[in-house]
Amino acid sequence: MDRAILEKSILALFSALLGAGLIFFIKLDHKKLCSLISVSAGALLGAAVVGILPEASINLSSFQLMISTFSGYLLFWVISKYYFHVCPACSASHFDEQTTKRFSEIVLLLFTALSFHSFLDGIALSTGGITAQGKANSILIAVLAHKFPEGLALASLMVGANYAKSKIIKYVFLVESATVLGALVGDIFLAKYFNLYWLAFVEAHIAGGFVYLSFHAVFGELLKNHKALVIISFITGLLVIFGVSLV
Repeated sequence: MDRAILEKSILALFSALLGAGLIFFIKLDHKKLCSLISVSAGALLGAAVVGILPEASINLSSFQLMISTFSGYLLFWVISKYYFHVCPACSASHFDEQTTKRFSEIVLLLFTALSFHSFLDGIALSTGGITAQGKANSILIAVLAHKFPEGLALASLMVGANYAKSKIIKYVFLVESATVLGALVGDIFLAKYFNLYWLAFVEAHIAGGFVYLSFHAVFGELLKNHKALVIISFITGLLVIFGVSLV
């Protein structure tokens, strides 16, 4: 396996664990979490727009790019609507007190959905930015920015359900380890055994998932509260990724 890709996936895992660990040392309010999530949402959208989709468009027609991107968006939508929220950070507003009390009943659903999400993050790290290092860096930063509030939100949910600290860290580690597995699969199988045409389909599909996560993360908050904070934080995340791509 490419050492750089392995290091990136481990960094993503560490970012999630850092977010999870932070919950034990700070008092996190909804406003701070909302800001973190909005920044990461902007970063995800930026990575999709300036990193993944332009590269995929080299080998796909406009129609193929649209279909494959929509398929990624639709997949995440279906999982979130009919199975479970695919990302606790993006769905933080949905995790109310009643949800945390029922955590032991829904833990398998949550962990399965989040592991799938993390697996696709790993594939994005291993297959994105193949033709341009700047794009690869923008994808890495977007994933790192998203993993931190993701780990924090997941840990917050488990704290609310009275899980022990050791179990919280262990479960976050196990779920987020799917990122490393995804990077391994992407590097060994997709990047090496798929031609650029099919690899572009995979990239655009993942970009569609990123688009879903970014809009889902901020849409609810824009309708409810912290509108100015959400917009400013979201734009900040976008600008960071655009800046990295330009540099």
